[in-house]
Amino acid sequence: PGRAPGGAAAHTSRTRYSAEQLLVMRCYATALALAAVATVTHGHPTQAAGTAGTAESERPTARGTEFATLLGGSSPDSLVTPGVGYYAGKEIASYGPPIGTPTVWICFVGSSELTPTTTAACKDGYSPAGSKPPSTALLFTNIGGGAGAGDIEQSITPAGLSSVVSMAPTLKANGFSGVSFDMETLSGFASFDDFSQAMKYAVGNCTAAGLLTLLTTAKSGISTGALLNGGLPSVNNGRTQPWPGGTTTFATFQEDVVPLFDIYSPQCYSSGTQVGSVHDICIPFGGISYAGFSGAKHFWPSVGGKWVQSLNGADPVDTLNAESGTNFGPDITVTGYIVFNKI
Repeated sequence: PGRAPGGAAAHTSRTRYSAEQLLVMRCYATALALAAVATVTHGHPTQAAGTAGTAESERPTARGTEFATLLGGSSPDSLVTPGVGYYAGKEIASYGPPIGTPTVWICFVGSSELTPTTTAACKDGYSPAGSKPPSTALLFTNIGGGAGAGDIEQSITPAGLSSVVSMAPTLKANGFSGVSFDMETLSGFASFDDFSQAMKYAVGNCTAAGLLTLLTTAKSGISTGALLNGGLPSVNNGRTQPWPGGTTTFATFQEDVVPLFDIYSPQCYSSGTQVGSVHDICIPFGGISYAGFSGAKHFWPSVGGKWVQSLNGADPVDTLNAESGTNFGPDITVTGYIVFNKI
């Protein structure tokens, strides 16, 4: 990641450029090309991904993948580290107030569509009543979630990722600083390649618009029932799909797609109220190791409010890092955390 296609062979010996200059020029040239592609496709290159018989011209283009890989999730908005995030749930009475002073405020409505799309809606109407984001907090909207009994309205879908592509500039203009992708259930992807290309394109367009991106998963990834066993009658009435390709392609996802995001956040809870050691609350499921996420730019575990309070004033980042080597792996450093304050 980070290397543009082509190379410097086209430059004559009379003109020499530094590596930094070449990278800037490649970014600019690729951005122009991507803009041209977006104009031709009306901003919906992934709309038909996963649909049988879809023409190749309607699928995410290689140029979009190169663009996402080139930029690698960089964004002009600066993350304050160590960072403190907070999931603000829309009309969810069981969400408690923020703990500490959040630097990232995630307005969460589990949905296959980007919700909300205005910062006014993000700042108002989120539980608990009266909780408002600090003026200095970066505001994130969200797509995806954990699908409930028999519905797919919270799944990551091709149409949902396409909406991220088309909406990214508007979200930035509306005052958002980032987009959270809650990848707990999937629906509608024909293959891992379809999903991977669509996700890369969505993240790349967020980056191009100057938005930060956050990926959050249940524990260590696909090992929860909803993603590992999707499609079975016992899981959401069979209406979601299992992870395409199983653990082999998930390792590819960790290596190729996760580094494009600015933050990766494993959800270190089940009910949201667990307390105990870092291993107790974050224990990986199904043999999927956290070490595969070592390419993430920032590693911010999502933790329960009760767990934070159980530390009796100890710094959550320090506590998470103290067990990082044995739980997350020696190559991962925790640079923040996100609070799900379940009450």
